[in-house]
Amino acid sequence: MLNIPELRQRTTELKSVLGSLLAAGITTFILSQRHMGEGLAVVAVIFIPWLLFKIYDYAKEPEQRRLLVQKILIWLLAISLITIIHLVRHHYVRTHAQNIADRIQNFADQHGHYPPDLQSIGTSAAQEKAVLGMFYYGLPDNKGPDAKPDFFYVATYMHIEVDRYDFATRRWEHVYD
Repeated sequence: MLNIPELRQRTTELKSVLGSLLAAGITTFILSQRHMGEGLAVVAVIFIPWLLFKIYDYAKEPEQRRLLVQKILIWLLAISLITIIHLVRHHYVRTHAQNIADRIQNFADQHGHYPPDLQSIGTSAAQEKAVLGMFYYGLPDNKGPDAKPDFFYVATYMHIEVDRYDFATRRWEHVYD
């Protein structure tokens, strides 16, 4: 026999979980895009008070705890997925940029000067833009013997910061705005 009150309760729980699943899915889609990692701070500002409220709310109703755990797991999965996507993208772009920096340095070691452009090392700005996004390579105006080129790209997770290669120390520097 159908238990109508129980069926209504399950339907209400399902709507609530599906709402969290939909919101987490949309949030994951938006925040996992390039340069959108800073949006996780906004999610945290919303998520933490919501979580505290829900814990208090469900503490009054122990039968709702299973629903709370489901919602928390959905959001933790979404936040973890966004973080993993940004970390993998950062690693991939950094590895590619390091390859370019190494080729630039190899050119300088072989020829005694840095290449005037990326075509000199066998690539083009258009090719590299596909992986690096917004980036810059150029020689300084002063052509002194110790003049080093500029090579940087916009950070993959935040659009107002850059990762810059220092040819003097042969290390990457994260430059904050």
